Amino acid sequence: MKIKILTLLTLIFLTGSINTEACTIFSGKDKKGHVWAGNNEDFYFTFNSYLNLVARTDTTFGYMYLTYFSPDNYIQGGTNEAGLFFNGSTTYPSEYKNYDMLKEFPGGSKQLLHYILKKCKTVPEVLSLFRKYRLHGLEAAQLHFADKFGNQGIIVSDSMWLTKSDYQVSTNYNLCHPNKDGINCWRFPIAESILSSKEPGFETFRMICDSTSRKTRYTTVYSNIHNLNTGEIWFFFGMDYINSYHTNLKNLLENGSRSFFISELFNEQPIVKTYNTYHSSGYAASLKVLDSYAISPVRKTEILRLFTQDLILFNRDFNSYGYLESYMRTQKAPDEFSVTLNAIALFCLNRNNEAVDILQKYVSEKPNSVSAKEILNQMQGIAPAGANARFELKGYTSAKNVFVDGISISPIYNFLTRDGDKWIGNFRLPSNEYHYHFTVDGEKVLDQSNTDRVKDGDNEFNKLIINP
Repeated sequence: MKIKILTLLTLIFLTGSINTEACTIFSGKDKKGHVWAGNNEDFYFTFNSYLNLVARTDTTFGYMYLTYFSPDNYIQGGTNEAGLFFNGSTTYPSEYKNYDMLKEFPGGSKQLLHYILKKCKTVPEVLSLFRKYRLHGLEAAQLHFADKFGNQGIIVSDSMWLTKSDYQVSTNYNLCHPNKDGINCWRFPIAESILSSKEPGFETFRMICDSTSRKTRYTTVYSNIHNLNTGEIWFFFGMDYINSYHTNLKNLLENGSRSFFISELFNEQPIVKTYNTYHSSGYAASLKVLDSYAISPVRKTEILRLFTQDLILFNRDFNSYGYLESYMRTQKAPDEFSVTLNAIALFCLNRNNEAVDILQKYVSEKPNSVSAKEILNQMQGIAPAGANARFELKGYTSAKNVFVDGISISPIYNFLTRDGDKWIGNFRLPSNEYHYHFTVDGEKVLDQSNTDRVKDGDNEFNKLIINP
């Protein structure tokens, strides 16, 4: 899947919209002068979260950085050998101050973030770079920096500053705006309250991670805590705040540059062991593994929910529907996200009547459910208001499901419906240039009705331009 033109906002946070219920970032200095930094990375849960390591050279620092879905995607956050940390979060858009007066960084915005980790020791150095270069998408994002010398700072599109306090917290609202931006952020006051009363350190930061983790639609995929003076790092995965992976940056970099899934650090933990068993031996065998662990019913339900997001939402693996089915049985009053995800999964399993009935019942009980209404209409072939893109694929009448990949970050919502001898779908897309293809029962199929094609390496896509 590829969308050619994406803002930094979309590439970093991968939700396609402003996610004001996502990441929590925090840093602070302890009584010994050591600086600690950490964050909860909040998104729809996925095992496709990469830990990337870049070895030092004669002229650059070694560093680690985190990405979703590919090592080549935008950096979610990172730390270097010099003791510099940063992480980013989405905010509501603001005007980019002096945008036209700033320069493009050589190689583009993505390379600016890599350059910071390769070359910078301190937060003031970073601020100097942002007075010279612009970062595309910063108008809807906020960057949180800390270094081992005690400097902490925030960079947003309309301001940047060094924090005078011994600690710094950021979530998903612009800190230089009136506090009304953050009225609905429940995570910020929790993190700030803990830091104002407890000394920064591993246990304090673990408490913040646990207390501010997302446990509903948006999920804390992983958490990381850093001592910027010693280079120590603690990772947590899948909201398990009992079992951490403790290492340090020096050890991570000993084997040179490489990339791997964060989950590989936790291969013996229940969530990863069960997931790996599913892929090697199937659903029934994986449930036996999960049941063999002495974990609480709450944690087991949580694992089922996380699996549904990874396997159904992102991977469209409908053979794993049993996880979603089991999770739904635990929910007395499922939220709209779970209901719509369940309905789409049933629809793609050719259980169309069940899917429609579920959505009709939900909409009748909750008439303000916009998403459920739109998905119900989509299943019934009714175009959404403002639809500006229509896709048709002739043939494949025996296929179980057909999707359009490349028009959004959430691929499961881009399903087509069968209409006689073809599959159709109408979508409301933002102005952009899209590189797309159909996926028929998991197999890539190009749109033969659209001869406008582009290549990305060995991959070929159809091109679609949606004008303003």
